[in-house]
Amino acid sequence: MTNSTDIIFVQTLGCYVVIEYTSGLRSISFVKSKDRIKEKKTLGITFELERYFKGEKIDFSCDIDISHLSPFVQKVLGETRKIGYGKTIPYSELAKNIGCRGARAVGGALARNPVPIVIPCHRIVAKNGIGGYSAGVDIKTRLLELEKKRREA
Repeated sequence: MTNSTDIIFVQTLGCYVVIEYTSGLRSISFVKSKDRIKEKKTLGITFELERYFKGEKIDFSCDIDISHLSPFVQKVLGETRKIGYGKTIPYSELAKNIGCRGARAVGGALARNPVPIVIPCHRIVAKNGIGGYSAGVDIKTRLLELEKKRREA
């Protein structure tokens, strides 16, 4: 089992993105730091993410390791992965798509998403607003704006 961690700075988000890979993509996290962190780029997914952050529509090609999550969370994340680039759906629609009546339960499952962007939980929004995001609503907003610009181009 290969363990590797890459770090990139993403100008459009104003933060670092840390990518952890074991037998598959294990986690993506956002780190705001006043100190400069040394970037490391060795993984294919890292280069795909860089292209995504530059506005390119990417079909991520890496394996994802979400085996440590509950079957319900895996189901929610599997359905979330089907949401196309630049599109959004409400939490309630995602819940309906998996045969669940609880939009809040779906929101809780999305909060456990270890690989945001690759599993695009930022594309799930509230009926009357943007909704929450584990990395902060400001990052969710920037991701949606990035995809909207590309879709309109």
